Amino acid sequence: MDMERLIDQARLLLDKSGAGQWEVMAARADGLNIGVRGEQVDKFQQSSSLGLAVRLVKDDRLGFSFAMGQEAQGVARAVEEALASAQAADPEPALSLAGPVPAPEGDLDLFDDSLAAEPLEAKIQRAREVAAAAKASDPRVRHVHPAEVSETRAEVMLATSLGLTQRHRATRVSAMANALAEEGGVQEEGWEARSRRFWSDLDLAEVGRTAGRKAADFLGAGPVADGRYEVILTSEVAADFLDLLASSLQGDNLVKGRSLLAGRLGERVASPLVSVIDDGLLPRGLGSAPFDDEGTPQANKALVEGGVLKGFVFDRLWGARQGLASTGNAVRPSLKAPPSVGFTNLYLKPGQGSLTDLASGLKRGLVISVILGGHTADPVSGQFSFGAAGHLIEDGRLTRPVKSIALAGQVLDLFSAVQKVGGDLCFHGRTGAPSVLVSGLSVSGP
Repeated sequence: MDMERLIDQARLLLDKSGAGQWEVMAARADGLNIGVRGEQVDKFQQSSSLGLAVRLVKDDRLGFSFAMGQEAQGVARAVEEALASAQAADPEPALSLAGPVPAPEGDLDLFDDSLAAEPLEAKIQRAREVAAAAKASDPRVRHVHPAEVSETRAEVMLATSLGLTQRHRATRVSAMANALAEEGGVQEEGWEARSRRFWSDLDLAEVGRTAGRKAADFLGAGPVADGRYEVILTSEVAADFLDLLASSLQGDNLVKGRSLLAGRLGERVASPLVSVIDDGLLPRGLGSAPFDDEGTPQANKALVEGGVLKGFVFDRLWGARQGLASTGNAVRPSLKAPPSVGFTNLYLKPGQGSLTDLASGLKRGLVISVILGGHTADPVSGQFSFGAAGHLIEDGRLTRPVKSIALAGQVLDLFSAVQKVGGDLCFHGRTGAPSVLVSGLSVSGP
């Protein structure tokens, strides 16, 4: 009812203001974050937020503002500021807001009803389970901190002057751990974090074990000789590279001339084994919803299919600038920012086999499980040079740990050099990938 009241207050003010078209989004979220050190709780945070965001189009100019809380004065101020920002904006004649459209069919299964009823002690025990699994993963793991779990229940309501009214709710649960391993005076850290919609989809013990193994496995690691290697990217690292490629699949970057893929629609841009999907209707997906953050229905979209570029993603603004419709890819990081182009559940379509299967056919190669400095890559040129760590492959087996090396190359060249795609698809946030075998990747030591 709080969200409905906020929207009704804004609706009255906007109708009186003479704004041409308007859109109001109201959202509320309740969160809990628990951390432990051993058996003892050392972090306990509860949060609750409620607010609204206003966008309007007046005289072909777009205005935006927001207000947190539920005070009438805040709603009035948000409307006034949206009108003022529209006056200062450049004209956008092709821009419009969303009207009513049918909702996609099917239940996306996004809300875990059990969260509200679960006893607090059970939630604390989840964090203890993560910490205990990390500590028990290897005798060389000395400390585990932080070990945390969190959960969020959120609900969104969106209305426009064109008759659109939508509402949906979702949950998100997360677990993370940082482990410290030590041997012979040498220390290594291992970090693992995963998020899902339902606790039943999140293996807490595996999160802890993975953090512990990452720390212990790198004890005694060292570099390898410079050269070009057959390289297996783990699911997590492959997802990082997919995020780098994804910048060029965004419609705003296409229009701005910042996409590597401009003018290449229908051309082969990657290995025939590479297919990239953005699926806003994936059941229990972290980016799933019936509608995007502007009210456009979300959909399943093939962006790259068999290595061939099939399309880009757009919101309403950048779609209009390109003379195209929105693809249902308007994303708001929070109420405090207007929507922009983003992805829903972006993933590399899986093939077959495990990482071990990919490694079994290699005489000598590398598994890369960690990259450092991913944010330093240039999305316009696609060039990258990352610090990396992983394991050496010899005669099809993972042998010694490797670190203090660097991977260098260009992202389209990397995806064109994909030789095998595993079947172990895993999502890391909203981006998912299986493990991938890439040929001839440049590796250098310190």
